[in-house]
Amino acid sequence: MATFVIAGKCNCPYYARVELLGDSLVKNLPSFRLHKIVKTSSEWQTWLDKTCEDNGWNHKTSPIIWRELIDRGGKGVLVGGASDFQEYVKGYYGLESHLTSYDMRLIAEENYKTKLETDVQKAAIKALSQPIHICFTAASTVYSLISLVASGQVFGPNTEICIHLYDDKADLSMTEGLKMEIEDLCYGIVRDIKISMNIEEAFKDCSIIILTDELPKQEDEQFKEWVERNAQHFTRYAAAINKVARKNVRVLLAGSGPINFNTFIMIQNAPTIPRQNFVASSRLVENQAKSVLAERLKTNTAGVVDLIVWGNINGNHFIDASKTRVHGYDGAIWGPPSYSVSAVEMVHDNKWLDKEYLEMLHQRKQVLEVAIKHKPAASQARAIATVLDHWWNGSPLGQIFSLAVCSEGWYGVPEGLVFSYPVVLSPSGYWTVVQDIELTEEGKEKLQEAIKDLQKEKEVIYPPPRVPTSPEEPTTQESAEEVAVVNEDATINEDVTINENSTKIEETHEALQMPTRTEKLEGGAEIEDTEKSGLI
Repeated sequence: MATFVIAGKCNCPYYARVELLGDSLVKNLPSFRLHKIVKTSSEWQTWLDKTCEDNGWNHKTSPIIWRELIDRGGKGVLVGGASDFQEYVKGYYGLESHLTSYDMRLIAEENYKTKLETDVQKAAIKALSQPIHICFTAASTVYSLISLVASGQVFGPNTEICIHLYDDKADLSMTEGLKMEIEDLCYGIVRDIKISMNIEEAFKDCSIIILTDELPKQEDEQFKEWVERNAQHFTRYAAAINKVARKNVRVLLAGSGPINFNTFIMIQNAPTIPRQNFVASSRLVENQAKSVLAERLKTNTAGVVDLIVWGNINGNHFIDASKTRVHGYDGAIWGPPSYSVSAVEMVHDNKWLDKEYLEMLHQRKQVLEVAIKHKPAASQARAIATVLDHWWNGSPLGQIFSLAVCSEGWYGVPEGLVFSYPVVLSPSGYWTVVQDIELTEEGKEKLQEAIKDLQKEKEVIYPPPRVPTSPEEPTTQESAEEVAVVNEDATINEDVTINENSTKIEETHEALQMPTRTEKLEGGAEIEDTEKSGLI
């Protein structure tokens, strides 16, 4: 069985003639199949050139007609233009067209108007759908995550998305290949895929931005240098997000490195974005901790709930299993799926929980990487996808999850620090810190250790103001250096004698065009604020 394809410009009189001839054949011959392709004048030449190139044809005018053997496969067989098709139809079917030139032009005008109206309707229907723009940084490294998002498992099977792939590497071959593979997945919700090496172009109009950049600490790199390098990198991201992203954009940081600190830096440098819209994912650590417990209790990992990760995700944090419960535990008492038992009671070994459990969890990442010979991509992707799902659609009722968010003083954590807390997430897209959890004395000590760890990172960029111990002591290191220079110059200058006379001291400073010590102390707070704001 064959299908004839008639393609041409919408305002072409010759297309109008062969179109009506084809319609007559469809009406009189039940087995005759016809497919029409109509293009505007601006679209026609580009489309025709590409079609001929793909099929190896040589055709220059409108219309073009070919025959496809739909029951055999293979490429189409070119029939030719309007005259060729009319001869073909007359020879095989004994049918001719008797349209006059005047009628052909009238039909062509009608086709033109119909085409314009149809295009307007299609554009209006397309405009009704507003896809979510989602940007992935370090795109070539988040292969599994993009597949989960594109499948509809995160934002829903009916929510269209536009994927932005950002990679600042010179060689974009991997990212180009990733784009091709996403297209090959044939997911219906993916409206468009864009690749960009320009950060502002990548973040433009985005509602979701997922940052998975990793800046590993080099062997010869000092801690201060490493933190400063991260600060510089994520400050650049924050400035671009602040400038071009949607004002309700949600930004999720994940991966290795000081992601709590990096989230804090972004909050400081994106003043027009609500700070609650910046979070860091604790979910991979949480899932790993659940997995070790599930293995001990011989139950499914998904049945372990309400395990909390407090503190600095990739730094000093502690695992709190005091509220953890287990569903589906194979014990003496059975109940419906909603029934759960205390994980601590089921383990019934505080020594294991306090020592071996934490050691196993600490070594899990390294053991896993050795076993699979690469970084765990699937579990990281699943962890990020689950956080996005809960942030967008709400977390399961009655369950607590861990998320690093900007502190407002909860549990004694200084305001502004990004700290991993127990949270619940609502379907409206908001997270709420659970504030009624009682910590043991040991837990409070560990929480303070995590706070110190985060403050140490913060103070690399924002050093705390130094409080003078006496009126004569400068308030900052710069003040001390300036006073030292003044004293040194005063000693060299034989015409100036430093004594207890304050007038002489002021004259000396004025001669050296430097502020007096008294002026420095009075303006110290202002100077510290200026330095602080100028670091980023």
